[in-house]
Amino acid sequence: MHDDAVTVAPDIHKLVYDDEQLRILDIHVPPGAKADMHRHPRNITYILKGGTMQFTDTAGKTTDKTFHDGQTVHMPETSHAVENIGSTEVHAIQIEFKK
Repeated sequence: MHDDAVTVAPDIHKLVYDDEQLRILDIHVPPGAKADMHRHPRNITYILKGGTMQFTDTAGKTTDKTFHDGQTVHMPETSHAVENIGSTEVHAIQIEFKK
């Protein structure tokens, strides 16, 4: 099992709310910034400022994804490493579900 996103990359993932059912992260990923392998529970992410990110899964497979301002993404529980490969800072609010 991989470490929590806030522990692995506290410069990118800021905890803004936490209770027994969910927690909310404020995520800022400047161009070129990376976060080593970490985990997220099932979540919904609202993209405030989009950009292009590269995700690397636990098997080493990379996938590039471009996010757009105002986009909402529902993600299953996952472990990945990330890098902002675009030219703009990606800013998102992520709601992680504990149950």
